[in-house]
Amino acid sequence: MSGKSIGIDPAYGSSNFGIVGTQGVDQKIQVIYAEEFERPDYNEMLWLVVKLIQQYGYVRVYIDGANPSFIKSLKRMIGEDEHYEKYTKEQMERYSRTAYSMKVFPVNFSTKHRDMLGHAKLLLEKGYVAINPKFHKLVTSLSTAVDNEGALDKKVTLYSDIFDAFRLSLQNYYFTEGK
Repeated sequence: MSGKSIGIDPAYGSSNFGIVGTQGVDQKIQVIYAEEFERPDYNEMLWLVVKLIQQYGYVRVYIDGANPSFIKSLKRMIGEDEHYEKYTKEQMERYSRTAYSMKVFPVNFSTKHRDMLGHAKLLLEKGYVAINPKFHKLVTSLSTAVDNEGALDKKVTLYSDIFDAFRLSLQNYYFTEGK
């Protein structure tokens, strides 16, 4: 497990804006940034994400695909082609695993949320994730998360937006059994 990624769950209406940054080091996924913002300014969040990409050298950025305006704005700010719709779902999946020319990837929660929850649960159970207690919102979110038939129960999960950003950031990491 190597590389760095950031997961972003942009704010909608009454929800918060979650950002989680991770890096793979020595077969561990380390959380190096985790924050949830209440009613943030759109442009401030764009600049914060650009700053994080530059500061930590993130290779992959996974964003909830339900916010195309944020995705396109971020792609423009980092000099990436904003017209990601021209790529098929299969091409985007392949690029997210191989192409280093593309950094920002939309993720469709409506079709991927169960897989992402299972993937996060597996990585946590196998001990592949290291989280500094200073990221108390993420720690609290993980300790209150409830899997309701493969879906996150957001009514009982505290800081669910940071949890969504966390599972988005984990899209960069896969392992094979026995390693």
